[in-house]
Amino acid sequence: MPNSESTQSKHTAVELIKKFQRLFSNLNHKQIAERLVKLVIAKHTIQRVALLVARDGHVYVEAIANRTGAQTSIDAIATSLSRIKNLPSAFIHETFEQGQPLSLSRSAMSGLIGKTIPVDTQSCLLHPICENQNTIAVFYMESQGDLHGLQQTVQQLDTVWTFSSLLVRQMIDMWQHEEQAERFRLAQQALWASETYLNAILNHSPALISVKDLDGNVVLASEHYKQMANVDDSGFVGKNVFDVYPKDVAQSMWEIDLATKKTQQTYEVELDLMHKDGTQHTYLLVKFPLRDKEHNAFGVCTIGTDISERKLAETALREQQSRLNYMAFHDSLTSLPNRSLFYDRIYHGLARARRANSRVALMLLDIDRFKNINDSLGHDAGDILLKAIATRLNEGVRDMDTVARLGGDEFVVVLEGIHDIDDVVFVANKLLSTLSRPIEISGHSISTTVSIGVSLYPDDGEDTDELLKNADIAMYKAKEAGKNNCQFYTKGMNATAVNYLLLENDLRRAVEQQQLTLYYQPQVDLKTGEMTGVEALVRWQHPERGIVSPAHFIPLAEETGLIVPIGEWVLREACRQQRIWLDAGKYVGKIAVNLSPRQFRQKNFPGKVEAILSETGLDAQHLELEITESCAMEHAGETINQLNQLNQMGMFLAIDDFGTGYSSLAYLQRFKVQKLKIDRSFINDIHDDANDAAIAKSIIGLAHNMQMRVVAEGVENENQAEWLRNMGCDQAQGFFYAKPMTAKQLESHFRNGRFYFDGTVVRLEKHLREQQLKVGA
Repeated sequence: MPNSESTQSKHTAVELIKKFQRLFSNLNHKQIAERLVKLVIAKHTIQRVALLVARDGHVYVEAIANRTGAQTSIDAIATSLSRIKNLPSAFIHETFEQGQPLSLSRSAMSGLIGKTIPVDTQSCLLHPICENQNTIAVFYMESQGDLHGLQQTVQQLDTVWTFSSLLVRQMIDMWQHEEQAERFRLAQQALWASETYLNAILNHSPALISVKDLDGNVVLASEHYKQMANVDDSGFVGKNVFDVYPKDVAQSMWEIDLATKKTQQTYEVELDLMHKDGTQHTYLLVKFPLRDKEHNAFGVCTIGTDISERKLAETALREQQSRLNYMAFHDSLTSLPNRSLFYDRIYHGLARARRANSRVALMLLDIDRFKNINDSLGHDAGDILLKAIATRLNEGVRDMDTVARLGGDEFVVVLEGIHDIDDVVFVANKLLSTLSRPIEISGHSISTTVSIGVSLYPDDGEDTDELLKNADIAMYKAKEAGKNNCQFYTKGMNATAVNYLLLENDLRRAVEQQQLTLYYQPQVDLKTGEMTGVEALVRWQHPERGIVSPAHFIPLAEETGLIVPIGEWVLREACRQQRIWLDAGKYVGKIAVNLSPRQFRQKNFPGKVEAILSETGLDAQHLELEITESCAMEHAGETINQLNQLNQMGMFLAIDDFGTGYSSLAYLQRFKVQKLKIDRSFINDIHDDANDAAIAKSIIGLAHNMQMRVVAEGVENENQAEWLRNMGCDQAQGFFYAKPMTAKQLESHFRNGRFYFDGTVVRLEKHLREQQLKVGA
């Protein structure tokens, strides 16, 4: 009998092994996990089972089986336990650590019921699977029956537990093999990608890329080397620097390579290299050592970037910046220091005078009857006169003294190191004599004089503004005394007639008493010769001084805030006049109105414009508003908002004095403007100054590329007009076409509803006929 029982037991064990072989043969690790939990969930006492396996220091939920009524679902999820929220992870980790079965009644897991454990669960049991005294897996089981029944069921699964260690080990090995295969596949893919990237870089990169060994031989090089003058079609590989570069260049590069290997540091150097096409290019070479795993250098890598265009741009930018800096501190017409540089010079001059206990004389000069010269001979003649006076002023003072142009026809001379008042008198008389000599202008010998006002530091003021104000008072006294003389400031002078404070009061009354008037200067289409619009220009008809130039009262108005009511009056009067012309059938095109920065920055300025349009009955399409470039860029975000509102109202918008500020193209393209106006400073010497011509041409191109029209200001002669026409400029305005005129004067040029230019300028019809004849020929 014992032999029979032993034989039967062996037979049963063999059958059992064969059964498991059939069940688990040719399965992958996921299928093995599914089959194991399927064997466990087959016991009806068990409602849920999960197989958890320890791999690489982490616990993974390989498969979960759930019973719902008569239905059983099995999922192989292979997910980290930390990502599964419906399993009691603390008990699972405890079982892995202890390596002993863990039975849990409902009371033992009360805190987890309804959270990680289903509400109807009455008992749980965790059964470890061990290998060499290490827990490699845990079966977690839940039952809706009592714990005793679950324990009996688990005992019936001894065969599953016996084979599970082998099967779990097989799963782990499969995982590791699969991971190794995946790592190998990824490594192969990464190697292929690296080779592909490297080949793409070497074949298509517009850079010099090379790798040299420790002997200086090139083992890797980009195709870009074939553009070098001394590199043939075989490329750079297999050569060294002495094979392809001039000796001095090669020696320099070799020394840098040696330094790179020796110090194991990165070096940068700029080098000029010749291309096969004969052009010289500047390259920025970056050289750095290549190191192995032990951090030992085994070669040198060089990456060279062609920075020729950047170098040219940097040079051009420096030149432009230098020119802009010069323009920022010098008068564009006379090249004298402007107001900003004058303030800087006198600030330092006063500091030196304080230390030396000496005097400083400030001489303010104003040209007598300068307006008569401008009106009779034109602005070109006035500019020639201003240049000649600037030259004579420089010649009449010492090198240590400062001559500056404050604006218009006002100049200032600062004399330092004054110890005797007679020295100032001598200089003043010398300047009066020098400046009164005749000057040849447009074929005429013109004699002009100046009035000079002098204030002294520290007698007449402790700072620049006070000295300038008192010199201004003395200068007006010189004019009252008959001009062509010099007056020193004294405290007893009647400053009320000339002081800016009184001028401010006069200006306030000018708005109230309607002393302001508008002049209109036509804007002309350079292709057709037709008037396309007019610019409204404000003038002040002072009851005592006569016409006061805007150059004198506009800065004062800006400073005092009077520019706001003045600007509102100009806008209303321009709209009213445009409405009158439209009703009379006189089409002048759009009427352009300049906006001051203060006026444009008013709260709800678009609403004020809309109210004026409504009041005057003028449609927005007949109005053009101009803001200066510097005003536009001062608060760009606010400017965009204001311009958007005005644009939505339907009016034409323009940026005035373009080229004199510092525009950001990023903002400019967001401004809702239709026109750029080239500042007259770029038009004056457009034939003689290549920089001015280049700037004007660039502005025209920029405007057209941004779908804007462009108008040139200050066109004074036929050569300027012809140049602008050839460059594609759309419109122009200036004395060459017409001076600013009153509304009645403008109306007198209308015949049959069309504006005709007077006979004192060359009419564009002449140019158009000449072009037509050329085309016909």
